[in-house]
Amino acid sequence: MDIRRISPIKFNINPTQVEKRDGWNVALSYGPHSGPFLIDLSHRPKWDLQNSNLPRFRPFGLIIPENPGQCTFSEGILINRMNRTQCQIWHLAGKKPRAPRSSSYTEITDGQCLLAVTGPSALDVMERITNLDLASPALSPPCLIQGPVLHIPCQVVLFSRPTAQTTILFSFSRGYGQTMADAILHSGKDLGLRPGGEEDLDFLGALNIDG
Repeated sequence: MDIRRISPIKFNINPTQVEKRDGWNVALSYGPHSGPFLIDLSHRPKWDLQNSNLPRFRPFGLIIPENPGQCTFSEGILINRMNRTQCQIWHLAGKKPRAPRSSSYTEITDGQCLLAVTGPSALDVMERITNLDLASPALSPPCLIQGPVLHIPCQVVLFSRPTAQTTILFSFSRGYGQTMADAILHSGKDLGLRPGGEEDLDFLGALNIDG
């Protein structure tokens, strides 16, 4: 039996390209546009890993960053170190890996939204919805900042910060999904913010990895 999985976020325009993947209808594109974009990545697999001895784990063969706030990105997988005993793993590109078997891992894909703001003026959009200083020169992408976006607790990852293609990813509880998306699009409307699809994420194309 096919399982249909539905994102809590629905944009008010229809995508021009869609791909069915693991029960999700994944928007690849909403048509040509220069950005900035708000992209729903809630379908991307996500795991929470908690253990008192995190260094002994190698999620998908990768090393967990040593300090809270540090991130690593390799082979399409982003690992975010949250604190001494916890990290999260977001699979952003490539075929879904086999789920880890250890009881220390919890899959949280369906319980958490994952959004991306990317493109020109991405930092300007974020300045309107959070007090987190994502433009601070002290931050070295990719890095994790835990704090509120529109007063909702989030994990915010400054993924990249080039002038033309800044990308910020942030994850939060599924129940806030539609409200957050609507408010963010409204906040960035005059900056040209519009819905985007996976193909609007430059780093996915650079990896040359199909979803």
